[in-house]
Amino acid sequence: MLIRKMECAKVMDARLERIREKALNGDDLNRDEIKFMYDYASLNSLGSIAREISQEISGNRVSFVSNLILNYTNICNVRCHFCAFYRIGKEGDSYALSEDQVLEEISRYYDKYGITQLLIQGGVNPSLDLEYYTSLFQSIRKKFPGLGIHGLSTSEISFISKKSRMSVPDLLEVLRKSGLETIPGAGAEIFSDEVRKKIGRPAGSGKEWLSIMEDAHAMGIRTSATMMFGHVENSLDRADHLLAIRDLQKKYGGFMSFTPWNFEPGNTKLQTEYGINHRAGGDAVLRNIAISRIVFGKLLPVIQTSWLTNGVPMGQLAITFGANDWGGTIYDEKVIPATGREVGNLRKETIIQSISSMGMMPVERDNLYREIRTYAS
Repeated sequence: MLIRKMECAKVMDARLERIREKALNGDDLNRDEIKFMYDYASLNSLGSIAREISQEISGNRVSFVSNLILNYTNICNVRCHFCAFYRIGKEGDSYALSEDQVLEEISRYYDKYGITQLLIQGGVNPSLDLEYYTSLFQSIRKKFPGLGIHGLSTSEISFISKKSRMSVPDLLEVLRKSGLETIPGAGAEIFSDEVRKKIGRPAGSGKEWLSIMEDAHAMGIRTSATMMFGHVENSLDRADHLLAIRDLQKKYGGFMSFTPWNFEPGNTKLQTEYGINHRAGGDAVLRNIAISRIVFGKLLPVIQTSWLTNGVPMGQLAITFGANDWGGTIYDEKVIPATGREVGNLRKETIIQSISSMGMMPVERDNLYREIRTYAS
C-alpha cells in the first residue's frame, strides 16, 4: 500500500511539473489539467508555481488603487439567490441615490483620501433610465476630473440597453462619452447555465456577460473579470469559466485584471433554502488564486487578492500564492455587510503597511493600472 501511494505521488508530481513547464512557457493548459490542479495537486506546490510566474511578471511589486465603492441603489429586479443586498423597492430600507446625493458622497472622500477610482454599481433598478446614468457620469467627471469611473455590471448594462432600445455597443458609446471609463467584472459568477439556474441568474446570462465584455473590448473599453466560487459549482465549472475568460482575452487583451472571490452565504437564499451556511475556506481561496495565475500567466498579468471577503491576513497570503494586486481601499461598502459580515474601512496606509511588511513594494495605480507612485518597502 505504501509503495502504491509513493508511485501515485510520483505520477502526480510529474504531471504537475509538466503543467509548470507549460505555464512558464506560456502554453495553454487544457480543461483536464485545470481540473487536476483543483482536485489533486498539492496546494503548496501550486503556490510555488504561481509565485514563480508572478515573480516573472511583476517581481516584488504589488499594486493597489485608492478606490471608493458607491452602491447607488439597492433596488434590483434580478433577485439572485447569492445576494443579500438587493431589495424589490417596497422595503423601508430600499433606496436610489439622487445625483446630488452621489456627488455629496464622493465629496466626503475624494480630496481627503486622494480617490482615483470610483467603482459604481448597484442593482437592476427598473425605475432608472439612461438619462440618470449619462447625467450622473457627466456630473462626476466635471466635478471630480481625476476620478476614473469603473462602472456598472453587465446586468445593469443589459437592462439599460433593452429599456433604451439601443444595441449594447451603441449604449456603451453613449456611456463612454458621458464619462464611463472601464467596466467591472460583476455578474460573471460561474458561466455554467446549470449553475446559474441554481444561483438565481437568468438563463443565458453567462453568455451575455461574455458578449457584453467582447463588445466593450472591441470598442477599446477595458474591463475586469471575476469568478465567484464556493457555492454549487464543481471543478469543471471553474475550469470552463477560466477557459472562457482566457479565450476572450486572446482576442482583444481587454481584461485588466482577474479576481476570484468566495461566495458569502449570510442572509442569502442559498443559505436559507439550499443550506449553504459556510463560505469557502483559506485552502479554496489560495487554490483559486494560484490556479488563475497559472492558467492566465502573462496573458492576463494582474490577479487581485480578493481581500474584501477574506480579510487582510488572507490578502497577504494571496500575494505569496500568485496575486500581484491588492485591489482598492474601502470606505463604507454596503454589499458584503448585507450578509452580516463586517468589513469596515481599509485606508491606503494599511494597504501600504500590509504589502511592505512582506518585503514587497507597494505601487499605487489608477483606474487603468497606470503607476502613480511607489512606496519603499
